[in-house]
Amino acid sequence: MKLSQLLVAVFAICYLPFVRGADAKPNIVILLADDLRADGLASLGHPVVKTPNVDSLVSTGFIFHRAYTMGSMEGAVCLPSRTMLLTGMSMFHAMKAVPRGKGPIAPDDTPDTYSFPRAMKAAGYATLHTGKNDNSPKLVTAEFDETYDPGESMACADKAIEFIKRTAGTKPMCLYIAPHEPHDPQYATPDFYAHYNPEDVPLPKAFAPFHTFDNGDIKVRDEMTLPWPRTKENLGKKLARYYASTEYWDAAMGRIVQALRDAGQFENTIFIIAGDNGLSLGEHGLLGKQNLYEFGGMHVPLIVAGKGIPKGETRATVYLMDVFPTLCELTGTPIPKRVEGLSLAPVIHGKKARVREYLFNAYKTCQRSISDDRWKLIRYPLINRTQLFDLAHDPHEEVDLNDQPEHEKKVKALLAKLAQLQKQYEDPYPLHVDKPQPGAWSPALLTPQDLAAQAKETEVTFSPPPYLSTLKKKAAGK
Repeated sequence: MKLSQLLVAVFAICYLPFVRGADAKPNIVILLADDLRADGLASLGHPVVKTPNVDSLVSTGFIFHRAYTMGSMEGAVCLPSRTMLLTGMSMFHAMKAVPRGKGPIAPDDTPDTYSFPRAMKAAGYATLHTGKNDNSPKLVTAEFDETYDPGESMACADKAIEFIKRTAGTKPMCLYIAPHEPHDPQYATPDFYAHYNPEDVPLPKAFAPFHTFDNGDIKVRDEMTLPWPRTKENLGKKLARYYASTEYWDAAMGRIVQALRDAGQFENTIFIIAGDNGLSLGEHGLLGKQNLYEFGGMHVPLIVAGKGIPKGETRATVYLMDVFPTLCELTGTPIPKRVEGLSLAPVIHGKKARVREYLFNAYKTCQRSISDDRWKLIRYPLINRTQLFDLAHDPHEEVDLNDQPEHEKKVKALLAKLAQLQKQYEDPYPLHVDKPQPGAWSPALLTPQDLAAQAKETEVTFSPPPYLSTLKKKAAGK
């Protein structure tokens, strides 16, 4: 071999790994918390909760301050939310395609109808799901290469770390980590509970003892986990547990991030930090996610961070179903034609200010809403009631402007646009009913049966969590 040929060969051998490293697809890690509010991280401005591990990612990432799940036709908002996330489809279409995880994912299994895990596998990724699967689209999560059910955060971290150790460097990795926390019973170990004194945690900005009218599902299970009226004493205990459970989730996610660092994969990873749905914690007298207020059921945190992602933030309205096409664009993966979500990559990289003008949300047949950059209208069809809020000046929705004459045109315009969005998303339910139900409500209307059900739910919420067996096995080395 001539010297020149030898030098070329040596150069190629030495340089090739660097070329491969530069061209390698980035890993994807989705850190999904259960019931994490849009303001649920310290880095998003929460004054009490401690989330240092996830905050380190948020500090260099791109924050979507107005991210939402579209809604739900059942009390378990998490199921349609996760289905929309993993299919990229809007609510009514997603739940037809994967009805409670029991129906076929698609009538034909082609690249046009791939779910998120299927699309990533086709793109060469090794895929893992670990975490909540009882209220997830099971046929979709089954499409990951590996899927594990342990829902407790540290158990999820154990599975993820094991996967990273044996997979790193062989294939790009796609991890979908979806623990139970901080969903009630707001599990954490005693050391985390010790960080939050129920007597010291402040009440939320729009706190009320009870909701002043029946929103259509006022006695849903989540609302029965504390007695009415809500008080600083009973709500303080729930808030302290919620913050402790969030910090516990953060600690577990920190272990996964450290494992990526140890494997030399951190710099080549794109992170999604999100919640499956929001949660009221005393705002407007509500506790669950079965409402459409900003600090209620549909508003979630969403941060994109990691490789190639600039630091930034926006108040553009986005959906969780946008995550699927966004990750496809960021990784050079084809976006299936069935996906209705819109890639947020142009917003992240400053090429667009927004991907949609209006946001549509729905809960069962009893609540619909529409919002833009400033205004938000909530419609309660079953009681023929409407609310209008100026989010620019009233972000906690404490002043209803619906009955003020100067806003009559705005209300009519938003109602008309809301009807258009219903058609676009194939929402078949009316915005008006001929015989509305009574809207007035107060705790005095609770029946003895209601009070018994409430006592049962309160007992469940504050009973020992169901994940202790997992921790005992771990401590025993099993």
